[in-house]
Amino acid sequence: MARYGLIGKDTSYSRSGLIHNMIGEYDYELLDVENKEELKKLLNNQDYDGFNITMPYKVEIIRYLDELSSDAEKLNAVNVVKRLPNGKLKGYNTDFDGFTYMMKDKVKNKKCLVLGTGGVSRAINLSLKELGAGQVILMSRNPERAISDWENNVEIVGYDKLEKYSGIQVIINATPVGQLPQIDKSPVIEAGYSMIMFKNLELAVDIIYNPYRTKFLQDARRLTKCKTMSGLEMLIVQALYARNIWLDEYKDLDKEKDLISEIKKEILKEQLNIVAIGMPGSGKTTIFRRFAYENGLDFIDTDEEAEKIMGEKISKVIQDKSRGEEHFRPIEKEVVKAASLKAKTVIATGGGSIINPESRDLLRSNGIVIYVKRPLELLSTKNRPLSKKNGVKSLFKRREAIYKKTCDFAVVNAGVFGEGRKATGEAGTYHNEMRSYVYFLKRRIERYLHEIANNKWT
Repeated sequence: MARYGLIGKDTSYSRSGLIHNMIGEYDYELLDVENKEELKKLLNNQDYDGFNITMPYKVEIIRYLDELSSDAEKLNAVNVVKRLPNGKLKGYNTDFDGFTYMMKDKVKNKKCLVLGTGGVSRAINLSLKELGAGQVILMSRNPERAISDWENNVEIVGYDKLEKYSGIQVIINATPVGQLPQIDKSPVIEAGYSMIMFKNLELAVDIIYNPYRTKFLQDARRLTKCKTMSGLEMLIVQALYARNIWLDEYKDLDKEKDLISEIKKEILKEQLNIVAIGMPGSGKTTIFRRFAYENGLDFIDTDEEAEKIMGEKISKVIQDKSRGEEHFRPIEKEVVKAASLKAKTVIATGGGSIINPESRDLLRSNGIVIYVKRPLELLSTKNRPLSKKNGVKSLFKRREAIYKKTCDFAVVNAGVFGEGRKATGEAGTYHNEMRSYVYFLKRRIERYLHEIANNKWT
C-alpha cells in the first residue's frame, strides 16, 4: 500500500491523519521535523510516496524539490509533494483549490477584504479574482514589506485603514489570530476595531478550523447578522485534492459531498466539547456526569473547579458581603476558558456562567451548547444562594433569553429518575431511567452533528 505523511514542526494537533485515514486508500502518518537536515533526509526516504507540508516548511521545502506545478510556482508555496515514477519530487499547492471549492458562487462582484498577507493569502487572492470578486483588498501589519513581496496588481493596506473599508461585503481571516489556544482573540479586535462597523457584511470566513467558531466568526454573526464559515471544509477538500494528485485519480469532488460531510462529522465529534447550561438545580451536573461516564468521556464541572481554586464553597463566597458574586465571577470565567480549551470533553457549567458575554463565546467556540430546561417547581435551591436570594422565578426571567441565544439546542429534564417509587421495590429504577435519558441525549447530539456536518455555514 502507498505511504504518505504530513511534514510539520508540531503535527500532534493536526486533523490530517483522521481525514486521510477516512479516505482509506493508503497509509498516512504525522511526521514531526525539527530542522532543515531532518526535512531533507525525510524527503529522500524512498519509503514515502509523497507528503503534505504544513508550517513552517511550505516555502522552505521548495529548494529541495525537482519540479513545481504552475499553482505552486505562482504562489511560491507548497503543501503537497508527490514522488514521480522517475524518483523526482514535484510540489503542488492545493490551498487555491480548497478555498475555491469552498467559496464558489459566494463572491462574484462582491467587495472582499482579506486579513493577512501570509502564504495562504496568495492563494485566497488568486481564488477570489478567478471567482469574479468585484474588489480584493489585503490587510497587513507591515504593508510596506508586504507590497515589496507581492506583485504590483494587488491592493495592500495597513490595519490602521480598516475603518475605510467598512463597506465590504465579504471578510476573510487568513491570519492565525484566534486559533487554539488564543480562542478569545480576533484580528479585528487586536487592530482596535469592532465587527459592528461592517454595515454591509454578508459573509465572514475564517481559515482557522480549531476552534470551530472563532471569536472573529462569533462577533461577525452576532454584530452584523451575516453568514459565517470556518476553514474546516477547506481543510478536508485540500486533502481530497492531495489524494487526486498522489493517486492520479482526478475524482469530481461534487460527487463526494457525502464523504466530505462524513469526514467533517468525525472531526467535529473528536474536537467539540459537550456543554450543559441552564438554571441552578436543573440537573446539569448529575445528568452530564453520567453522560460522560456512559460514553467514556472526560467530565468537568466548572463550579467544582472554581471551588478547588477558591478552597471553599461557592455559596460561602457569594454570601460573604466582603467578596460576594463580584469575587466569584472572574474566577469562574478563567475556569470556563480553561475548560473551553479542551476537546471532546463534557462540561457542566454553573447556572450564572453565561452572564458574562466573554464566557458565552468561550463555551461556544468549540462546544455543542445544550440548554437543560426544567420546570421551575422542580428546581432545587439547596446550596444555591442566588436562587434563594432572588427567587427562582425572578432569576429565570433574567436569564432565560441568554440561555436561549447561547445554546445550539435545548432539552427538557422533567424527570425525577426513580424517586417516589423506591417503596414499590422496583430495582434499578433510577439507573434505568438515567441511562434512558443519557441515550436520548446521545441521539440528539448525533443528530445535531449530522446537521452541522451537512451545512456549509458555521
